Amino acid sequence: MTSLPGSRHHTETSVFPDLQMEQLPPSVLSGPTTMAPLERLMGYVRQQAYEGWDLYDGLNSRLFKPMPLYRSSWFRLGLIQLCKRSPVNLRSLLMVPKGFNPKGGALFLMGYLNLFRHTHKEVYSNEAYLLFQRLKRTVIPREHGVAWGYNFDWQARAFYVPLGTPNLVTSVYVGRTLLEYYRVFSDDTALEMALAVSVFILREMIKFESADSLCFTYIPGREAEVHNANLLGAAYLAETLPYQPVHWIPELKTKILKAVRFSVADIALDGSWPYGTMPFHRWVDNFHTAFNLECLLRISDILDTDEFRPVLGLASKYYLRQLFTAEGLPKYYHDRLYPIDVHVIAEAIVLLNLFREHCLIPDADRMVTIERALRDLLSRFQDTTEGYFYHQQTEKSWNRIPYMRWGQAWMFYALSTCLR
Repeated sequence: MTSLPGSRHHTETSVFPDLQMEQLPPSVLSGPTTMAPLERLMGYVRQQAYEGWDLYDGLNSRLFKPMPLYRSSWFRLGLIQLCKRSPVNLRSLLMVPKGFNPKGGALFLMGYLNLFRHTHKEVYSNEAYLLFQRLKRTVIPREHGVAWGYNFDWQARAFYVPLGTPNLVTSVYVGRTLLEYYRVFSDDTALEMALAVSVFILREMIKFESADSLCFTYIPGREAEVHNANLLGAAYLAETLPYQPVHWIPELKTKILKAVRFSVADIALDGSWPYGTMPFHRWVDNFHTAFNLECLLRISDILDTDEFRPVLGLASKYYLRQLFTAEGLPKYYHDRLYPIDVHVIAEAIVLLNLFREHCLIPDADRMVTIERALRDLLSRFQDTTEGYFYHQQTEKSWNRIPYMRWGQAWMFYALSTCLR
């Protein structure tokens, strides 16, 4: 691994001058292509009141939670993995109730804000308001600011995270949505809560800071250094800059740049970007790489900096060439196609739309090939009767469980970005 200097993008010209937008045909992932599947999905999630099962919600089991066995970390980890990996949904048998996930709620709300901007239809503003109220009810007040977390206990190999524990990723997605809600509807409460999220990040979520480096942590007090969480924290602080007190802005910009420099220093010479710095976090996958690139694009744009330009070029080319097959199918890991995952598909759509918006065209032919493959996957993954999206296609079979946050919320948001 080596540290590399960095990038900037503008809507007028490409980061890569030899690959201008004129060389790209209109995306097949456009509003006319995606509105019909989005409306079918909308019918399903509204019918479910935005509540459902989650990939990691096995510890919500009412069958096992009262038992002494539940206190074993190995049992908790095994129960989560059993529910996660089974192609048959065991949650009803294990008495795992459906629930409202704040991160999923934020993604649905962002989708409705995109729909409202596109159509100005009152039905979308009404749904946005209802989701805004639900997110307000799930807030976790902190000593410093406010935050959000998942609606289930969670057991990792190294630690246990009980229900009610905030995490940076969920807090950022809710905060981003609150900022957008304020921009659309001028709701002062939304802005106040969004800025309170930035206070939480700055006061509770800095794992370490040195003269030239900083890392935001995923969960308060935990040791893991995960790049997508770190960059999400930095990107969120960048998005709040127009609303922060003027005297704070120089210090905030310094912290943002320190966090970005920490994460881009872990990019390999071939452009691959590992999940995290720990020995057991060195894998390279599709959707976390996409999250990192998305954050780097947003930060470079907001701070109007060229520093990360080479990094964006290198890592985005790796993403398009190594994390998709020759036919454009999204791989899960850099060396493995299967499972083809709805979450990976959704984030790929989000990032490719962002590439186009920012005129970041690392490889025009690859982008077109991938967009066509993603369009074809939409019809393959969407249930023709109920409108929800399947979880995964493996080499030999399907997992058709309609996970609400992991699949439906992400696809709802992704399809809505095609309208922009």
